[in-house]
Amino acid sequence: MTSRFDVGLQRFRNREYEPAVRAFLEVIRETPTHAAAWSYYGIALAHLGRANDAEAALARAVALAPSNAEAWFHLGVARSQQDEWKDAAEAYRRAVAIAPDDVVAWHRLGVALAESGDERGASSAFERALVLSREVPAERETGARPLATPSFAGGRFDDHVDEGGAREGAREVKSWLDLALSLLSLGDQEEAIAAYERAYTLDPERARHSLFPAMLRLLTAVEGGDVPLPGIPGPAAPPAPSPEVRRPRRPEVG
Repeated sequence: MTSRFDVGLQRFRNREYEPAVRAFLEVIRETPTHAAAWSYYGIALAHLGRANDAEAALARAVALAPSNAEAWFHLGVARSQQDEWKDAAEAYRRAVAIAPDDVVAWHRLGVALAESGDERGASSAFERALVLSREVPAERETGARPLATPSFAGGRFDDHVDEGGAREGAREVKSWLDLALSLLSLGDQEEAIAAYERAYTLDPERARHSLFPAMLRLLTAVEGGDVPLPGIPGPAAPPAPSPEVRRPRRPEVG
């Protein structure tokens, strides 16, 4: 006979999140210490946009199974959805400590650190994500993420929640662009441009429409002058009214 958990897992894999939530909730009511049910329950809630409920469920999951990297990762996602960036960074740190080869978790850690004001930490995280993304290129291109712990019944499949609701894609390009923004915020303009150019060689269209060209033009206009970028012709933007330039919030999903 198929268990309630297996039913929930099948619903989840079919992206039928409402039925999955109901199935996992039944398991939790019957067995309150079922860590995997709490975790998938939380992830399904996150897919439905119920970030607060998802965070509570995933916090319960990691309390029951603190070595579950996937639960820590999704707890970071739920916190990010609520702009709880420092707490999100802590969850992602726990995830990469357990699964140090998880490129997506490293990238998300970088985003959370950048949003919480730790640009140096963000740059280090993005650099680590880039190293990992080049180590197993075929796997990274498909968006697959390695199984960190065997605590989920049924095995790992490629699934996680984006803050913007989209699937992960072109992670290496995104990491180069985010690294470029972090380096620019730190004042390392030459290295920032080099990072942008790496992104441009991988995906020119995405690089051109990222925040980086506008940020670089704004900064160089304030300082006087212009810095040409590949694929971005034309003069610099007019000087800003104030020399204080604030980095626009980095979108999580490009």
